[in-house]
Order: sequence, then C-alpha cells, then structure tokens
Amino acid sequence: MAEQLDLTSSITPATRTAYTLKTFLVDLPAQAIEVVVIGTDGVEVKCVYSGALAMTRLNTLNNSNNTTTSMIKRIFNALVADGKLPAGSVSGTPS
Repeated sequence: MAEQLDLTSSITPATRTAYTLKTFLVDLPAQAIEVVVIGTDGVEVKCVYSGALAMTRLNTLNNSNNTTTSMIKRIFNALVADGKLPAGSVSGTPS
C-alpha cells in the first residue's frame, strides 16, 4: 500500500478519510511548488507554495535524509503543518 495521510477527523458531506499524493511539481525559475492530493472520495486538492516559502520547503526537502522518513511523508507532514491539509498521520509503506 502506498503512503497516505489518514485524517484525524473526516471531511463531510462526503466521507473523506485520507489523501494520497497525485502530483508534486517544482518550478525553480518561478519559485513555486504545486502539490495535488486525492481524497478517498475522489476529490482533488491543490496546495501551492510560492516565493521564499516554496524555496525554503524545497531546500528542506532537498537536504533531508530520507533513510528513516520518506519524501512523501515529509510532504504530507509539511502540508499539515502549514495548514494546507487537515490534521492526520501518515500510514503505509513507501513505494
């Protein structure tokens, strides 16, 4: 099973209990990061970083040691910490 973010509280009216990563795009000249996740209800959510914050996030990810924590888990944790996704915990096995 690929990694997913399991939400602490589901999103309603449709029941959305988790997200999986669909797209992670980096545009260095534009200093932009775009992350698209898909909820278990099929709804896509786009999260965008731009400017200095995008470059800070990219620098952190680029310099991380992914031996014990996967890149996808780091992305999900950053999205939650930045308020772009609701609270939850990452489960599953890195693929």
